[in-house]
Amino acid sequence: MRPSLVLVISLFALLACGPTIGDPCTSPTDCGGAVCLNRDFTPGGSCSLACELGVANTCPTGSTCVKHALGNGAPGCMRLCLNQSQCRNGYLCKSANDSVPVCVGPQGI
Repeated sequence: MRPSLVLVISLFALLACGPTIGDPCTSPTDCGGAVCLNRDFTPGGSCSLACELGVANTCPTGSTCVKHALGNGAPGCMRLCLNQSQCRNGYLCKSANDSVPVCVGPQGI
């Protein structure tokens, strides 16, 4: 394989490993420029994106659009879960605002 091709493949691999929905954050920079939720229901911050309720594929794979997640009635993407082990420390796997189970802080939304 040519060295330049190896470099390009390596760069794509690194970029693909960036922040994902639900990762901890203190600012949008930590989320690759996406939204950093620092609310009662997101202890330690949580990367998110704006989304449209009821519209397929407005959130990345592994997340879903949840009512009021961004505040002021605005929906946002939150990490999906099937059980507690899929959520980071300090988060619970539970339904939030009539959504399927997502990782959310103990305060809930």
